[in-house]
Amino acid sequence: MFELAFEMQHGMLRLNRGHPGGSSLMRRNVTRLLLLLLLMAAGAHAADERRDNWFAVTIENDTFVGKDTGYTNGFALTWGHAGFTEFSPDNMPRWLHYLSKNLYISTMPGKQRAVSYMIGQLMQTPSDITIPTLIENEAPYAGLLFWSANLHAFDERVADRLSLTLGVVGPLSGAEQTQKWVHDITGDDEPQGWDNQIENEPVFQVSAERLLRLAKFHTEKTVGTDVIGIGSGAVGTIESYLAVGIGARLGRGLDTSFPAANFMAGPQVNPLAGRVTGGWHVFANVQARFVANDIGINGNTFKDSHSVPLEHWQASAAAGVAFGFKRWSFLLSALVGTDRYEGQPDTTKFGSLTVTYNY
Repeated sequence: MFELAFEMQHGMLRLNRGHPGGSSLMRRNVTRLLLLLLLMAAGAHAADERRDNWFAVTIENDTFVGKDTGYTNGFALTWGHAGFTEFSPDNMPRWLHYLSKNLYISTMPGKQRAVSYMIGQLMQTPSDITIPTLIENEAPYAGLLFWSANLHAFDERVADRLSLTLGVVGPLSGAEQTQKWVHDITGDDEPQGWDNQIENEPVFQVSAERLLRLAKFHTEKTVGTDVIGIGSGAVGTIESYLAVGIGARLGRGLDTSFPAANFMAGPQVNPLAGRVTGGWHVFANVQARFVANDIGINGNTFKDSHSVPLEHWQASAAAGVAFGFKRWSFLLSALVGTDRYEGQPDTTKFGSLTVTYNY
């Protein structure tokens, strides 16, 4: 699913498992990685230290949740900086400041602010990549290469995010070459059906999100809980939707990490990751969405291409853990969702790992 509301639920570097042994090895490696990260969290120091710049890497794959279902996976890089109260040409590109200076995200008083950017490659394939001919009843082969700019405004109770995403779908996205390169390295089945992918087309999306802290039961230096409501929406050729959701967190450092609360698995834009060394939380969330268009299901907007009937009403649930260790922050999450299109053969399910370095 090409959703770039930074729930970014589906996408990224495809690692289909053509051989059972390769899948088993991948799961063992993932298990070792999770154990290592949890051990690091257990030894984290509790001292607070403020750092306002960060760089993050996100990897998504359905193997993280124990099953290769043949749907979207991917890779993204995020970087940004916080620690200021007003947007200006000193902390963002002049053209972006010109476009946003009179918008609500810039004019709300009493807010802390941050700017972040993301580049990534998303892709999706049918469930069986060894079939070279078009699979009529499954979503098309699709790749997306994108860049996003994200503006954040937040306080202890409300956090807003406004994003602009620009990109290209089709062969120019390089998804076919990336998947074949990875499969050549890993010894997995070579994808055979990329001749049936959607056509080249420039794409865009404008998205917004608001997190509202409905209740909290803790102090900053103790383990506590909070409940967060979410509303988000997007308009664009990549995807247009409206969504509402609710979630709960349990952990330490919840006040500081609230603006970066993670609602859905994916490459999360995290304006405050790691600003509480030793902070951690577990979370669980549910979300309902009405999707008007999705280029990964509907195919090209301005050209003829393969498509399948879109399921407009969708829902998903996610759970995970986030924690900080010195200059590092880690987010592990998993998502399960309803079908994105009519007759979808497998449940939407995948896991996500984001590693953030603060400096």
